[in-house]
Amino acid sequence: MILRLVLASCVASVFVLGCSSNGTGTGGNGGAATTTSSTGDTSSTTSTGMETCTATFHWLQKDAYKDTAGRSSDLWPPHTTTQLDVTCNGMPLQTAFMANHGTEPGAKDKNGDVFLVEVKTDQVMGTRPEMLGLLAAYQACQCDPTTKFLSMDSLSDALAKQLITDVQTYLSTNLTCAISGGTQQLLTDLQAGNIPQVIADLPMCTWSGGTSFNDGLNAAFQALVMQTQETLQNYHVCNNDATLQAQLFAGFVANHQVKSCDGNATVCHGPLWFYKP
Repeated sequence: MILRLVLASCVASVFVLGCSSNGTGTGGNGGAATTTSSTGDTSSTTSTGMETCTATFHWLQKDAYKDTAGRSSDLWPPHTTTQLDVTCNGMPLQTAFMANHGTEPGAKDKNGDVFLVEVKTDQVMGTRPEMLGLLAAYQACQCDPTTKFLSMDSLSDALAKQLITDVQTYLSTNLTCAISGGTQQLLTDLQAGNIPQVIADLPMCTWSGGTSFNDGLNAAFQALVMQTQETLQNYHVCNNDATLQAQLFAGFVANHQVKSCDGNATVCHGPLWFYKP
């Protein structure tokens, strides 16, 4: 049963990182970039005849497993979507985003609030040909199927529920919470999917020496995949994709060289449950 569920995780939601669910996923495109606007060749040139273009890279995040908008705490795993905007002489050239198998920019929750919040931006200037090359490379930048993708937003998924159950054992052993009901109350809220309350209570919890939520997620998921003869290195999550895209942009900032992403890079092997740009 576990084998069937794990193999199904390539196309289904699995654990805590907001990649899909909420009706905002990118469907069958596997998180590929979507161009949302383009003005064509409408920008002017400067008095020197040189066109000035600017690329802005956006990191957009939401709390995993939460069905309401925003990013509440670094103690809780996020989902990360990225976006790349290019302007030339102040005029929009093109905007693209990578939903990374999950929430798209502008998608709203049941209260009408936009799920994703901007947590960081970076900019670089260059020529139009450089920017077009960067956009093309960005829209193709994601971890390839050499590692299986685990989506992480829906607690209704059977494997996600099993992962939550397994991680509870780790938390009960390694976490002490100074809240009403203690650690057991946090575990009860986690099992019930009361994620806002879990996030609110986590700052009042302390870990035993050398442990962390990240370690607990790894331990719990590794226990699930052991029966399939696989390891954590066989999987990635949305934050792996976002990190790969950020590395592409950082490389361009450093030397204005556009290099295609290696979808089998080290960063794509092993779930990055937590990601703070």
